[in-house]
Amino acid sequence: MAQFVKRAFSRCSPTAFVDFGERGLLARFYILPAICAASWAFAGLACAQSTDGVEIVVSATVAERCGFAPGGPSTLNVAVDLEEAHSQNLALRLDCNTPFQVTAKSEAGRLTNRSASDDLSGYAFTKAYGFSIELDTDAGKIRSGRCLSSTLVDGGDCVLAQPGGLGSGDGVAIGRDATLTVDWPAQTTLGRRLAAGDYSDTITISIAARS
Repeated sequence: MAQFVKRAFSRCSPTAFVDFGERGLLARFYILPAICAASWAFAGLACAQSTDGVEIVVSATVAERCGFAPGGPSTLNVAVDLEEAHSQNLALRLDCNTPFQVTAKSEAGRLTNRSASDDLSGYAFTKAYGFSIELDTDAGKIRSGRCLSSTLVDGGDCVLAQPGGLGSGDGVAIGRDATLTVDWPAQTTLGRRLAAGDYSDTITISIAARS
């Protein structure tokens, strides 16, 4: 009888096992069948009443992430003469699972002749340009408006040069684009012709989860 009572107790003990799997996404809960009544009654002992349901809460988190997808372009090459009016776009793929903000800073505030310096010949050696960003989010498109390059320098008036930059509102952007637009007018509208040479400026685009 002592051996039988021991076996009956083993069968009646509530036994639980929780398995969250390799990814923490699966919960399984096992309870041995409540066969206390028959076993304990046969042993001449009382048995506590079993429950008919168990609630299991499975929780997990996803960390915030926001950045540009790898492999995107880093140079905007223009095929036309700088003295001609021109507008050109560049798309950067976004990967932000949380609302975010974008800033843009120009190094020189203008396109500068890298081949020669001003020799007082009467030709221009720099040229201002326009710049804007459009963010494609799941809540719609957000546009910065056109800013002159001179306002993109650190501390400039363009919203993109401000600490908070251009915000996405409540929108997120996974597999969507930030479209950059650079434009400039025909040189004939600016007075002086440009000196020959290679012109460039560097724009630093930064993106981060909204603070």
